[in-house]
Order: sequence, then structure tokens, then C-alpha cells
Amino acid sequence: MKVVLAFDSFKGTMSSIEVANIVENGLKSKYSNINIKTLEIGDGGEGTLDAIINQTGGEKRFKTIVGPHFERIEAMIGLNGNDCFIESANVVGFKYKKQEDSPSNITTYGIGELIKYALDLNMKNIYVCLGGTTSNDGGCGLAAALGVKFYNKDQEEFIPKGASLNEIYDIDTSSIDQRLKTVNIYALCDVVNPLYGLNGASYVFAPQKGASKLEVVKLDEGLINLSNIMKGKCHIDNANVEGAGAAGGLGYGLITFLGAKIKKGIETILDLLNFNDIIEDADIIFTGEGRLDSQSFQGKVVDGITKRVNKKCLIGIFGIIDKSVDIPNNFKKVYELNYKHLPFEEIKDNAKSDLKELIKSIDLY
Repeated sequence: MKVVLAFDSFKGTMSSIEVANIVENGLKSKYSNINIKTLEIGDGGEGTLDAIINQTGGEKRFKTIVGPHFERIEAMIGLNGNDCFIESANVVGFKYKKQEDSPSNITTYGIGELIKYALDLNMKNIYVCLGGTTSNDGGCGLAAALGVKFYNKDQEEFIPKGASLNEIYDIDTSSIDQRLKTVNIYALCDVVNPLYGLNGASYVFAPQKGASKLEVVKLDEGLINLSNIMKGKCHIDNANVEGAGAAGGLGYGLITFLGAKIKKGIETILDLLNFNDIIEDADIIFTGEGRLDSQSFQGKVVDGITKRVNKKCLIGIFGIIDKSVDIPNNFKKVYELNYKHLPFEEIKDNAKSDLKELIKSIDLY
């Protein structure tokens, strides 16, 4: 029997590979005639870079760049042939977030530096994973690192952050790195939000990043100002492109300044991992994540895998399942770790041991 393990992380308790290893060890202790293929999966958010490089046999490179507060940090990129992978969360992720932080004060400049590094290495395809960021600067920091100049009303050049997007009076793209024309840039995300408005970057995501209600309004106004200047000066209007609002408008910045294409993170990653070929002769495919809810089927790992498995051979393991979710009919069985729906603080320390016990009860036949 061939079994494929393809889990998302159980946020706050276990990484995707930790979940898979526990399941693999448990199944092997129960069944002797089993061939297990374990995949480390990401959907474009935090951990995606590690997953891709670990699965494809690529290499990691490190470079000192500008961090979210203009401090110096060391960040990683992944290389595989002509492909380069950049994880935005490695530069402006929550691991750098200070208690008093707000997306108003975060810059994406360092992500632009990593793209420049990829150009120096003669990469032909650059994949930028957008999930897990604390920024809201519309990608202006990134653009500035690659040669775009931003001016205020006094014609003073500056690097805009979320709080200062409203100060942009003029934008000069003539000095942007010309090597960008020779590469393919892909922005990987799992959201379809526009740049601004009630469904845009600021209103939907900024509160999760520490923005107050007043800041949300100002951040949104700043993104509107950025969009209006680009429309007026460069006749470029990408504000309503699906995914423009990803990562605090980083999606917009990538497609507007760098000519990037927005792609579904999980779909791209599954293609890179040759997922369809791997599951072609599989008898059982395991998947799961920490919480199964309506968002799980909007571009997350579980969504991508479910859409590619057209026979009833999926087994799902989830930390908790929202009662309002309709389970797709290609799931053979579904298991819930926290079936009593206890508070997270009460169960998080026992997640690994609970999963080990659960595996003992799973019958593959």
C-alpha cells in the first residue's frame, strides 16, 4: 500500500513535517506492508521556502539585508537551478514583531534587496511567497530597493512606509533595475483581496498586524494615494487585481513596479513538487491542518490537495473542525484532535501526544 502524507502546519503546535513524521511513525508501527511518501508542504506563507528547498534538493543562501525597522538582519533565499525562492515572512514576518509594532512603521525594503541578490546570481525565475507579513507599504520599500524613487511635495526623496504613503507626491520609475525585464517574477499568495477598500489590504489584514482603527483608515488612504499617482503618472491601474492586497499591498507593488504575475501559492508549489505524479498510484493520501474552517478551502494547503484528489482516498486529520464546514466527499475519513473543542491554551502542550494516540485508532482499510 502506498500512502502519501501532505500536511499543512498545525499553527502554534507542530510544523507540517513534525505532523507528517508522527503520522509516519505511527502507521509504520501498525502496518508492515506500507510504503510512505512524506511531503513537506507550504501554501506561500511562512515555512514555504524550507518546504520547497527540502523537497527539491535545492540550496539555501544567506544575505544581510534591511529588516522591517531598517535594522540589519540576515535573511535566506532558496535556489534550485534557475529558480529562486524568497519568503517575505523571513524579512517582515511576525517573528520580528515588537509588542508595540504597527504595520504603519514596517518597510519591505529588504525583500527588494533579496530580489536584487537573485538578479546578481543570474536567476531566471523568482518566486516571492507573500504570506505571514506584518507590512502595509504597498511594496514601496521593495520598489525603492530596486531603484524606484519616491518624492514628497517638497521634491525630497524618501522611502515610504505604511504611515507615509499619503506623503507620496511623485514617483519616478526610470531608474529601476533593468535586469528585471529579463526575469520572470511570480508572487505567490492565497488571497484575492484588492489593494484598498473594505476588502483591501488595510481593512482586512492590518488589524491582525497591530493597527488601530484610526491607523487602518490612514493606511487605506495611503494605498489609495499610491494607486492614484501610479494611475495618473504611469497609467497603471492594478488596484483591483486579485491578490493586489496580499501582504499589505506587496502583491500590488510586485505586479505594478516589477511586472510580476500573481499565482496561487499552493497550486504553484504542488506543481513544483510534481504532486500529481506522486499521488498517481497512491492508495491513501493524508492531509490536514490546525483548524478546518471556511478559509481552508480558499487557497490553503488542504484546498489545493483536495482539488487534485478526485477519488475517495483522502484521510484528514485536523486540530479542530468548524461545525459549519462541509467536508468534501473525496474524504474517506476525517479525524479531529480537539474533538471536545477545548481552549487552545489547554490543549497545545499535548498536541503531539494526542496525535500519536489518534494514529493508533486509524484503520487504513
